[in-house]
Amino acid sequence: MSQTKLEKLFYTIGLIDNVSGGPTNKILKNIDKMNSHAKNAFSGIAKGGAGLVGVGFGMKKLTDQTIDFNRALGEVDSLDVQSDAMKILARTALKQGPLYGQGAAEFIRASYDIQSAIAGLDGSELADFTKASSILAKATKSDAATITSFTGTMFGIFQNQAKKMGISRWVEILAGQTATAVQMFKTTGSEISAAFSGVGAAGTAHGINMAEQMAILGSLQATMKGAEAATKYKAFLGGVGKAQKALGLTFVDSQGKMLPMVDILNRIKGKFGEIDTVAESDLLQKAFGTKEAVSLIKQLMLNTDGLSDSIEKLNDVTGMGKALEMANKQTDVWMRM
Repeated sequence: MSQTKLEKLFYTIGLIDNVSGGPTNKILKNIDKMNSHAKNAFSGIAKGGAGLVGVGFGMKKLTDQTIDFNRALGEVDSLDVQSDAMKILARTALKQGPLYGQGAAEFIRASYDIQSAIAGLDGSELADFTKASSILAKATKSDAATITSFTGTMFGIFQNQAKKMGISRWVEILAGQTATAVQMFKTTGSEISAAFSGVGAAGTAHGINMAEQMAILGSLQATMKGAEAATKYKAFLGGVGKAQKALGLTFVDSQGKMLPMVDILNRIKGKFGEIDTVAESDLLQKAFGTKEAVSLIKQLMLNTDGLSDSIEKLNDVTGMGKALEMANKQTDVWMRM
């Protein structure tokens, strides 16, 4: 073997030896370590980034809620609400909303509709009105907008009574009576609202209190919707005056005020019995002017004792205890959280 070939052989052997156990092998191990560290580093960065994104979303959600709350307050404040009323409203929203699974901003926005419908609320009245509406909505499984509109409508109908006893106390009684009626007559807050919206101030014009009107409209809803009950009750109220002369009966007291419904029904029943003939129905329809009024008389006359008992129970309501009870049963800890 030539010198040149021998030198090449030794060089190749030495290179193989060095690669298998020498510096080259160490270099390769170091490269593997560097690769492993790089992977871990990038994984950590990814995990850290995901954590930061999570924190970011949480902060954004919290910030958005705060901004929305302040915007809602600004909307109500634009109606020139007194500063002390705004402070009470804000505190009530933060405390009351979560109790029944409602956001504070949502609570505040409900007060906007109330303030728009009812002028002159001051001190705690706006907060109390909104609180009662919020509880009643939850108690009767109705949406906030429907019940807010309902309480505003009811105030328009019974505002003299409300101002006389105090608006805050009156709205609590309204919430309690409505919740009791919903439970008693197996109806809903939306149907009660539709009934009173249809009747309007017709009953109040005759001096009929809220409990009696609610009992009559609730009893009718056993067989019909709230709007239909309103149509029949309004027809009866519109014809009761002229019906007296036609029937030869008196439906007013010594001061000219309309008698309670049960008394009127008993007087009609005393003269005509159960109204179970076509002739009797025709006579009543001629006297009252509409078949809707006759339909009301026939239905309510089936159970005057039950109607009397319902009126008494609603008159006994002195606060919104029943509404609170019903609302609490429908709100669990997860909704509050």
